[in-house]
Amino acid sequence: MSDVDRILAGLDDQQRAVVMAPSGPLAVLAGAGTGKTRAITHRIAYRVATKQIAANQTLAVTFTNKAATELAHRLRRLGIPGVQARTFHAAALRQLRYFWSTVEGSPLPEVASGNLSMIAEAARGVVPVLDTSLLRELAQEISWAKVSNVSPENYLEVAADAHREVNGLELDSVAPVLARYEQVKRRRGVIDFDDILLCAIGMLRAHPDVLSQVRGQYQHFTVDEYQDVSPVQRSLLELWMGPCRDVCVVGDVNQAIHTFAGAQPAYLLDFEREHPGALVLRMNHNYRSTPQILAVANGLVPARSALVPTREQGPRVAVVPAIDEAAEIKELVGWLKMAHEEYDWEQIGVLYRINSQAEAIIEALDSTNIPHRVRAPAIDQTRSLGDQGFAKTGVTLSTMHAAKGLEWEAVAVIGVSEGLVPFMAATTPAELAEERRLLYVALTRARTTLRISWATGGAHGRGNRTPSRYLRRAGLVGVGCGGESRRERPMRPSKRRSPGCRVCGEHLSLAEEIKLGRHLGCEVSADEQLFEQLRAWRSRTAAAASMPAFVVFTDSTLRAIAEQRPASRAEFLKVPGIGVAKLERYGDELLRLLSIEQ
Repeated sequence: MSDVDRILAGLDDQQRAVVMAPSGPLAVLAGAGTGKTRAITHRIAYRVATKQIAANQTLAVTFTNKAATELAHRLRRLGIPGVQARTFHAAALRQLRYFWSTVEGSPLPEVASGNLSMIAEAARGVVPVLDTSLLRELAQEISWAKVSNVSPENYLEVAADAHREVNGLELDSVAPVLARYEQVKRRRGVIDFDDILLCAIGMLRAHPDVLSQVRGQYQHFTVDEYQDVSPVQRSLLELWMGPCRDVCVVGDVNQAIHTFAGAQPAYLLDFEREHPGALVLRMNHNYRSTPQILAVANGLVPARSALVPTREQGPRVAVVPAIDEAAEIKELVGWLKMAHEEYDWEQIGVLYRINSQAEAIIEALDSTNIPHRVRAPAIDQTRSLGDQGFAKTGVTLSTMHAAKGLEWEAVAVIGVSEGLVPFMAATTPAELAEERRLLYVALTRARTTLRISWATGGAHGRGNRTPSRYLRRAGLVGVGCGGESRRERPMRPSKRRSPGCRVCGEHLSLAEEIKLGRHLGCEVSADEQLFEQLRAWRSRTAAAASMPAFVVFTDSTLRAIAEQRPASRAEFLKVPGIGVAKLERYGDELLRLLSIEQ
């Protein structure tokens, strides 16, 4: 078999059309699970093997280091080394390091490893109260402004038109933070992550000789996840390309979930108009999920972009309301144990809308010794994602955003109720559409088994939470999930026996109350100084392991420790949120800390 035949072998008709498409502007609209990475790597390999392009003149741009590494690895396996596969930031930084000192006459400023301390300095005296949560929101807003080409001077007008919100702050108090942040960076002599692209653009525009060298190096471009490109990234891509028309962009507008961070899916939608003569190809043959899962996911997107299943029939999608949040987590744990009878732990994912939902899950899994890892994305979606947590293998816990690009055999999506999905802050049609796409991304992470749950009530089963409007759109409320219609009937929340309050004896429903072992209104004597010492210990421990503090222990678990003051390992195991694994990891330190405070 020749190299060309080997490259073309095993491709379906849609993938083969992409691989063999002629030179020129090409947009590939590739749905979830359709083999887009396979298509673009085989396209590059085919064109190199047939002498249409040179590998060393080809740049493949991705959005994560992981994706770039995977793309380069696949090309090497196809016998095609030498192609540059990099993120926008990695490619820009490489150019800066090569040219900067020569053309600017000074060393390239150091790239700061983080910017929260600089933001805190910039916001001091402008923002009344600063905490980590607010600093992170300010960091996201600064990043949005940079990637959207919004300067501190015009931020107020543009942000108001875009309906931006920063943790309830007035926008006119955010604008000066942006300006002062730039001053802080200059004083420290550093640039931040987003400055890499801005510096590269500035250098290329200011030095035509450098721009000419870069354009001479790269003659052929492939851009993955084009629906996530920001204005700054597109500006840099246009500089790299110049008059070159040999560009292939790949994306899926149904997976555009980063517009809040500056992504512009319109660039993908308008590609044909902006590149006259461009060829547009579609890929909709899904090789990942069962027909049952795709029937649900397709209900969330326009019919013209529905995915076509290729796998055999699988189990029905489970739709599970629970009486309250504590019951939802307890039943999730039971489902995980059953799923583990068929799948390895690392083949199972649990997805949720916001990070705070992970706390109760982590404590429940710790208490039952189910291994897990928390996947947390960096602030900017273009950075590579990293796992945080202790277990090398285990159930993956992830926000819906951080799950993009991943897949598992079995997936549980929790908290799919109004107020979370769509999130309560989403009010405009565009924001609500993005929330719908986010749920679509979550559902299409599942290969074989999919479970969707929400809590119908609050404390003691009171309240009336309704399932997400998108579940109705997908036909999951009152309609059989396998696709066959049935008479609509109410779904009954499962019942369970609640633990009792150690103060008054009445049953508990709230997750936080169960962790404390008492109602929030049933006060007990607690040592606030000990609680703060426990929080300080947790901060040091989390920082040393480079993980969020709540992954060590949540505040409610620490408060339960401060109230109950366990004096032995056996007593520690009685505290909700502490299982054998965490006892082994932290038990000696906590016993020492508590003995000092006796």
